[in-house]
Amino acid sequence: MEQLTQGIETAEWVLSRLDSEEDVAYAEVGCVGRETTDGSVTPEKIRSATDLSQVGVWWRLFAEGSADYRFTTAFEEDHLNNLIERSIRSATVLDQRLPASYDRGTIHQAVHPGWAVGGSLSDFDAEEKLERVKTAFSESVGELALDRATASYRDNRIHGVVLTTTDTTVRTTLERASVTVFFDPTDAPKHQRHFGSTAGASFLDSLSGRFEEFATDVREVVEWGSRAENSDSGAADSMDDDSSTAADSIAIESAAEFGDDTEIVFGPRASAELFHHLSHYLEIDCVYFGSSPFSVGDRIGPDNLTIEDAVCAGSWSGLAYDGEGRPTSPVTLVSDGIVRNQLHDMVSAIEEEATPAGSVVPSIGYERPPRIHSRHLDVAAGDASESSLLDGADLFVQSVEPPRIENEATRTKRASSMPPSVLYAKNIADATPQEFENEATDQRIAFPIRIGNAIADGEREGLKTDGTVVASLADVRSISDMGVERETVTGTCSKHRSMLPYAVTAPAIRFTACVRKE
Repeated sequence: MEQLTQGIETAEWVLSRLDSEEDVAYAEVGCVGRETTDGSVTPEKIRSATDLSQVGVWWRLFAEGSADYRFTTAFEEDHLNNLIERSIRSATVLDQRLPASYDRGTIHQAVHPGWAVGGSLSDFDAEEKLERVKTAFSESVGELALDRATASYRDNRIHGVVLTTTDTTVRTTLERASVTVFFDPTDAPKHQRHFGSTAGASFLDSLSGRFEEFATDVREVVEWGSRAENSDSGAADSMDDDSSTAADSIAIESAAEFGDDTEIVFGPRASAELFHHLSHYLEIDCVYFGSSPFSVGDRIGPDNLTIEDAVCAGSWSGLAYDGEGRPTSPVTLVSDGIVRNQLHDMVSAIEEEATPAGSVVPSIGYERPPRIHSRHLDVAAGDASESSLLDGADLFVQSVEPPRIENEATRTKRASSMPPSVLYAKNIADATPQEFENEATDQRIAFPIRIGNAIADGEREGLKTDGTVVASLADVRSISDMGVERETVTGTCSKHRSMLPYAVTAPAIRFTACVRKE
């Protein structure tokens, strides 16, 4: 607590220092106190369990219409003065083509205690928490034959203060915890799943159900693999009697040949990844980069597609106040298949005459700048049953490997470091090589298949673990059906080297796209 008090005093000192600088037009300063538990387990033992704590101070300042971001855990005055001078200099030499405008009139004074339920994560030490993870993990494994199984746990109890030169003061508490589970079945593909929450100690109570659900999915895939082996064995045995018939049998059981116009069913988990990446094209800086073809009012999907960027209490990506100290509020991104809103920060909202909704998401760890990003995407369910989705389709995809943007210019822009100044994206758009003049309309996302099945006569059969679904943005409009049941997928997303939490709740979808062999 003494460290946190020192951090708050340092943040107040930095704010006063920035407020006194003529070159600084506006600034946000924050103090972040983090109590962290880190560890990993196997079904048999706790491999590691560590408690750590850290207090840091960050700021984003605007000078001559451009911005710079800094984070430090060293509070010596000489160090801070040097860092502030470098920060101001970095902003002033950015040479941003379009200077930013600032909101000097809005003031927020607020305290938010977080969404912890069933107690705080700080009620348990690292060993106690990892013991609970191990117990839930061990119970879920059951009779599964595994070559390797691990669960990595991490939580952060974050006490934050945001101050601005316009007298905003926001104090928040957030308990963000996650577990990444890895199963390597003896006779099936490897599986990995991320679970995350900001609901405090109740997350630990939920692990048994979460792990069991994951293990059930793994058992299903193991069973698919066993069926394929038995089928191959039967076909090989029959080859002695009739090689032609055996060859036909093997061909039927092997992965079907797919092409440009494959009827695909993405299960909820694969669908969530598709919508997560689709939402990137609704981030206003993606538009400024010249990477997105969408404007408000454009059609993006079928009439029954509705996507809301929600603020969900207890969600892994939940925020009460964003990195600018603004309250978060839900945003309808898409309704009736039409783009209704884009994601903004304060500067872009002023530029576009829109309303900011708290979409500036702090990076995990705070070492990198916050970025414009969705909070918790909520994709409305449809009315299709699994059987109706599969009827007449060619391929079912349960889960995918990390997707990849096919357009080289877009991929490079998103992966590169970027000043925390959204309008600078227009400078980068101006510098994009001429060979990418059609960048916005030439967008495809590759989804390598992790787990899938060929479909025959409306039934899943065989096990498909290769190939890649390549979907253009136009393919989203081919969605013909959406499932009744939904799942929530959580994880972390890299944007301009900032690691951001994301969460998506989505149904299964059926659409037409290309399937590429690898």
